[in-house]
Amino acid sequence: MPQTESRRFRHLLLRAVLLPLGLLLLLAGILLWSVGNLIRAQEGARYSQEALTRLERARQLLIDRETGLRGYLLTGKPAFLEPYQTAGQQLPAAIDALEQSLAGEPEQHAWMTQLREHWRNWDQFAEEELSLFHEGGDWLSVVRSGAGKTRMDALRATLDTIGAEMRQRATLQGSEAEHAGRTMLMLGGLWTLAVGALLAWFSRRQLITLAREYDASLTQVQAQADALRASEARLESRVALRTHELTAANKELESFSYSVSHDLRSPLRAIDGFAQALLEDDGPRLSPEGLRLLSRLQAAAMRMGQLIDDLLQLSRVTRAEVQREPVDLSALATSVLQELRQREPARDVTCSIQPGLAAPGDPRLLRVLLENLLGNAWKFTSKRSGALIEFFSETVGGVSQYVVRDNGVGFDMAYAGKLFSPFQRMHKPSDFPGTGIGLATVQRIVHRHCGDISVQATRGAGATFRFTLQEVRS
Repeated sequence: MPQTESRRFRHLLLRAVLLPLGLLLLLAGILLWSVGNLIRAQEGARYSQEALTRLERARQLLIDRETGLRGYLLTGKPAFLEPYQTAGQQLPAAIDALEQSLAGEPEQHAWMTQLREHWRNWDQFAEEELSLFHEGGDWLSVVRSGAGKTRMDALRATLDTIGAEMRQRATLQGSEAEHAGRTMLMLGGLWTLAVGALLAWFSRRQLITLAREYDASLTQVQAQADALRASEARLESRVALRTHELTAANKELESFSYSVSHDLRSPLRAIDGFAQALLEDDGPRLSPEGLRLLSRLQAAAMRMGQLIDDLLQLSRVTRAEVQREPVDLSALATSVLQELRQREPARDVTCSIQPGLAAPGDPRLLRVLLENLLGNAWKFTSKRSGALIEFFSETVGGVSQYVVRDNGVGFDMAYAGKLFSPFQRMHKPSDFPGTGIGLATVQRIVHRHCGDISVQATRGAGATFRFTLQEVRS
């Protein structure tokens, strides 16, 4: 009889446990299904938003291309062709990205076929206008005919149609996500209540066990607290040691910089002085090859001195404390270009500086930045007539970008990734002098002002540097 009662009790206990667990599993399955619906709805909304973003990117590139063409035709200035050409280079990738975002949409093929056809029509018309303009034809009558506007309006209409469809889908997917979220919230509440009830039942049984283990746990916690305090004391000691080591390392770095600045210059000056003395005293008796080697020796000593100066400047830029105050960038740029003109008064260079440019930052470091950027522009426009150097500001995404642009020799963008690394050069030293440290210094100054710097260049058509200046890190 007692065994029968025991089996009955265990059976009832098992049913009392399995029934809530079964209910919890059912609710968990429904909740997971709702979560899956919510994730799918959110993914659909995200893809729609991504498609809209790429659509606006394609629209902006088309506008840039049209605006650049119009500006060039009205003014004849090659600078206006840059957005036209840049947009033309980026448009194929942007259209492909848009088509990829629209993959799976029923009307995708028809949309993209129509968009590419309108795009090719406008591009063909634009190239014909440029040809007429370059050949001296009556391009103005073609513009007045409205053919270009008609083609661009067709492009915009197609983009508007795609955008309207995608926004409608995004709205629908957002509603589905909201509905799935409400369903998941309701099921989650039910799940929470069920789990709470089950936990309350189990908690009652655990309270007795927890009470028995409380004293042992308290002792263990006390021991862990003592160990933690001992660990904190050791950590503080290590931090103090590392701080002392860092201070010593900084002093050693300063001592090394002093040694480089003074001790290395002495033998360089001796090499240059002895070479000059040899040239003056025994120059007539030296062979042409000897004179050439002596000249190369002096040039190498001068280059080594310049390299030491640039490395020291890079070290000072990295370690110097940033002093924040309002800086007149237009005045700094004007001063730098005036000094460059005084060094080479025979150069014919057109300099355009936007007035009123100001930014918070360290005036000493920002002058070094502009000396390097404007100095490079001055140097790399030295072998062409009609040199143009510009300094102005643009606002992109609510952030001011400061731009230094020239129409010099430029470089191949395939090598732009290593441009801001020390000792990296895009041109031979025999073509343009330099040590390859200047742009590394520029990048560190920009980063110390919490900004970013980028470059866009074309071989034979100049380079454009854009940088931002944000909150300053000390």
